[in-house]
Amino acid sequence: MSHQSGITANESLRAKFNEMKDGHIRVVVIVIENETLVIKDEYAAEHSFNEDFEKLVSPLVQPNRPAYYFVRLDTINEISGHNWLLIVYIPDEAKVRERMLYASTVATLKREFGIAYITEEIRASSINEMTLNSFHQHIRTQAAPPPRTMREEEMLEIKQREVTSDISVDSKHQTLQGLMFPFDENVLEALHLFKNESVNYIQMEIDHEKERIFLTHSESNATPESIQKSFPENAGRYHVYRFTHEFNNETLHSNFFLYSVPGHGSKIKQRMVYASCKESVIDNIEKKHGITFERKLELCDISDLTTDYLFQQLHPEAIASASKKSFARPKAPSTRGPRRLLKAADNPDE
Repeated sequence: MSHQSGITANESLRAKFNEMKDGHIRVVVIVIENETLVIKDEYAAEHSFNEDFEKLVSPLVQPNRPAYYFVRLDTINEISGHNWLLIVYIPDEAKVRERMLYASTVATLKREFGIAYITEEIRASSINEMTLNSFHQHIRTQAAPPPRTMREEEMLEIKQREVTSDISVDSKHQTLQGLMFPFDENVLEALHLFKNESVNYIQMEIDHEKERIFLTHSESNATPESIQKSFPENAGRYHVYRFTHEFNNETLHSNFFLYSVPGHGSKIKQRMVYASCKESVIDNIEKKHGITFERKLELCDISDLTTDYLFQQLHPEAIASASKKSFARPKAPSTRGPRRLLKAADNPDE
């Protein structure tokens, strides 16, 4: 299964990649033209990394044009030689197709150049992030210990309690931890587009061999009914969906995280992996990407995913109220009608 764009470097760029490893080039800018990776600009090293970055990189950036920027660092690896910084610049203003194309070609670009030579990598989405200060902030962030998630905090507390507590037959222990697989570049870009409301649906799958989460599908105007058609019948998926609907005369946009694993068609191991990764995927999306979910649902039958079903999950009280009105006892008549006056029968004795 291929998760890349299929775009490769032309012969001129491959030759330039070999030349870059000699150490005399400081900056090379690469773009995609006619479905091929090509060189746009290059500059030789003149001074230190900091001086050349300020002088060369910032003026080359075009605000609305995605590009890859290779910048040679002043550090050297004894095995691979000169170290390089790769800046993947995909501005928010670029077209959605262009953004996805550049994001899906990153892995190919790194492989063509040589992953061992790239010691630092930055993803930038605005011209303000294409500065020397941003690079040094990236270095400081990389050096700092990563923040712990809520699950990691809980696990740390459990371990600390186990160390200080007595062990008996009644002691409880954590026997299974959730799995955590990294997101592919396409997933990161799709989540960025989702947050900016450029797309409203993302579908992801787990590659069990690569232990990585890949993007399988995304849409700009998806509906629950259209999403059904993209569900595989025998494989698990994670879904991020923004459900737009009307409620109390307001237009609401509610984010759903959907976890689907068909019980009848999927393998047991696959269901276990998807279930184990689910919490870490949600945690990653909410904390690292700032996307919060109103509801998190598990779907065993794809036919359950309908507009009415999602609406009911968000507004159960409205559904209950409507049901009561539908089955309310009919009101009794307010009056029993005019009384009939009965004429008294003639008295025979009179």
